[in-house]
Amino acid sequence: MNGAEIKKHVGAVHVRGALSLLERKVSNVLLLNAYDELDDPTVAEHSINLPVLADVVGFDSKDSKKLKNALRALVDYKIEWDVLGEGDDEGEWGVSSFLASARVERRTGVCTYSYPAPLRRRLANPQIYARINLSVQTRFASTYALALYENCLRFRKVGSTGFLALETWRGLLGVEEGEYEEYKYFNKRVLKPAVSGVNAHSDIRVEMVTRKEGRRIVAVKFLVSEAPEGLSGDPSDVAEALGAAVLPDPRELAPEPAELLAPVQLKLVEFGLSDAQALDLSTEFDADRVERNLGYVEAKLAAGDDVKNLAAYTVAAVRGDYERGDRAARRKRGEAKAKGPKASDQPGLFPTAEVVAVRSLGEEDAAEGRQLDAAIAALSDADRAVLDTEAVALLREQGSGWWREVEGAVESGETEGLGIAVRSVLRVARRDVMRERAA
Repeated sequence: MNGAEIKKHVGAVHVRGALSLLERKVSNVLLLNAYDELDDPTVAEHSINLPVLADVVGFDSKDSKKLKNALRALVDYKIEWDVLGEGDDEGEWGVSSFLASARVERRTGVCTYSYPAPLRRRLANPQIYARINLSVQTRFASTYALALYENCLRFRKVGSTGFLALETWRGLLGVEEGEYEEYKYFNKRVLKPAVSGVNAHSDIRVEMVTRKEGRRIVAVKFLVSEAPEGLSGDPSDVAEALGAAVLPDPRELAPEPAELLAPVQLKLVEFGLSDAQALDLSTEFDADRVERNLGYVEAKLAAGDDVKNLAAYTVAAVRGDYERGDRAARRKRGEAKAKGPKASDQPGLFPTAEVVAVRSLGEEDAAEGRQLDAAIAALSDADRAVLDTEAVALLREQGSGWWREVEGAVESGETEGLGIAVRSVLRVARRDVMRERAA
């Protein structure tokens, strides 16, 4: 046993449907107990003593019937993986019972249990996982609070869960179908008590933020931070009970943002947003809108626009859908030009000479840019170094706000790993120098 910190596949954490508090705690302990054996094909079943199971889940009753009922419920319980669209490399969605079987020997009190093969493979080889600290879960007295803790914990290094629809949160927190369908009741009976429970009993702090469409709340996110005072009191000695090593520090074992963020979110980080901002923005707006406006911002940078605060401008561009507005404005300008004198007696048969000229100018600019980039790429390292020195001098002469960043990158020789803003500015400056040389 490697410590009482379990790695759970995203599907084993983001489960839909209701589990009681005891059932949820038991499911986590069983997984921890079996974790080191899950990838061993010679081990089909796992075992744990019922008194140990009761102790680790913080169950102080000697009524074994309740534990047996929890095991029975886990055999009947259906679990989905890839619930949030964050699948593994196979890109597979699936559903299975949580436990394939469970039995208890009356004389010894030993519980033997097994997982269904499809789920076992995913639990043994998690590509997306969260970490559940079992010494924390014993403190929870609410299944909603424990479910919220499980669903927020893996985002502790990102700082936000991102916005999810209310219906998604109902499923993740285990609300029965038909219960608390109105937001005011869902908030009063589930969300607020769950937040209070996490903040009172765990090693993280969460803050709920809502998103509205009109006057209606449609989505919720949770900001996640470390508990400044850590955990109060002494945690249960889970590791010793299960024969494990010393409990690892959950803060060090939390997944890194790169393990959790999607490509478009990582691209937003490149534009200067924090991990939490990137996650929030990409879950507030659809991917197409985000991608379009990232392209718009990059085009502005490449054109030499002096963007003072790239992150703030990027957020504003996505929220305001600048790309769509710019596209509409360009279309109107084209329509206005098209209303000029006709080049033919047959109206509308041919574009005007002015429209042809405007189109040709845009095409020529794009073609020239590609030609210049190709010429720059063909330079030797020594010649490109000279070009970059001239580009820095040009930027300084122009008063660009980015020249110092570009100069630092050029002097260090690390121009290939530049951020999006500096990279775009350098590309424009290189082109300008090449044009001056050709003049």
